[in-house]
Amino acid sequence: MLKRGSGLVGGFAAFVLLLSGGCAVNPLTSQSDARREVVAEREVLADAVKAVETAPWPRVEEVSFISRITGAASDDRMTRSKAVDVYLEALQPEGARFFMLAGDANANLAAADRLLAAADGALAAPRLTMNDVVMLETAIQALRENRQIYVNAAKQLEKDGEPVDETRLNAIRDSYASAIRELGRSADALADKIEQDSTENYAAPEPLHRRNFSGV
Repeated sequence: MLKRGSGLVGGFAAFVLLLSGGCAVNPLTSQSDARREVVAEREVLADAVKAVETAPWPRVEEVSFISRITGAASDDRMTRSKAVDVYLEALQPEGARFFMLAGDANANLAAADRLLAAADGALAAPRLTMNDVVMLETAIQALRENRQIYVNAAKQLEKDGEPVDETRLNAIRDSYASAIRELGRSADALADKIEQDSTENYAAPEPLHRRNFSGV
C-alpha cells in the first residue's frame, strides 16, 4: 500500500510540473536578474546625463558663497564670459560661426531629448533612489548654463558684425525652455514615485526631496 501511495504522489508531482512548464523559478536567479536590470537602467540614465553635460567649452567654475562675501574669488577660474571667448575662438570659419553654434546647441538639445526618454523609462524601474532625481537636477542645471552660453556667444557674434539668425536663436531659446520644463516634470514624477514607494513601506514618511524642478 505504501509503495502504491508513493507512486501516486510521484505521478501527481510530475503532472503539476508538466502543467507549470516543466521548470521552477529560482528566486536567487530572479533577484540577480532584477539587480542587473536596475544597474543597466541606472547606467543608461547616467550616460544620458553625461551627454547633456558635455559642452564644447571648459567647465564654468562657480563662485562659492564665502568667496562672494569676501571677494576672494580667484582670477584664474573659468567664468562664463571666459567660456564664451574660448568657445567662439574655436568656432570656424568666421562669418558662419552662428550656424556652427546652432548645430552645437541642437546636438545638446537632442541629448536632452534622449535623457528625457531615459528618465521617463526609469519610472518603470523596480527600484528608484534620490540619486536618480539628483542626476536629473544636475542635467537641468547644465542645460540652463549651456543655454546662457550659447545665447551670450550669439550676442557677441552679433556685436562683432557676424550674421545671426534671430528667428533661429529664439527657437533655440524656446527649445531649451521646453527641455528644462519636461525634464523638471520627469524629475517631479520620479520624486513622487519614490515617496509613494516609501509610503507603502513605512508609516508616515517625511517628504524626501524638494519638489518642482521644472522652473525654466
